[in-house]
Amino acid sequence: MITNISSVLIWSDDYKKLAKWYKEILGLEQVEEITHPNDTGIGFQVGNVYLWIGQHSKVKGKNKDIHRHMINFVVDSVSKSYKELQKKGVKFFAKPFKAPTFDKYFVTFYDLDDNLVQLIGGK
Repeated sequence: MITNISSVLIWSDDYKKLAKWYKEILGLEQVEEITHPNDTGIGFQVGNVYLWIGQHSKVKGKNKDIHRHMINFVVDSVSKSYKELQKKGVKFFAKPFKAPTFDKYFVTFYDLDDNLVQLIGGK
């Protein structure tokens, strides 16, 4: 029945500010912006996944349940990415650590709305 994940959506009451953060801090490339009254946001293509950061009338303020979901982005080197993000003033939830069950490393941090974001990759 299900064959793929179409996209990941992040809703925000200030989608432009949040999308700008993903562009400037994570270096994501914007592929579109839609400003329809019932469908407003900015899209990014990340590998074969579409990431949508959009406006939603039911979303106000920062995420109050940060552990409910997390987005993982693949990087070559977690420690190198960690150092780059530190220079950009990113607020971290967990410093780089090795996965307990396989040979990958992680680092976890917050975006502007306090959503958890994680990088996974080599040391």
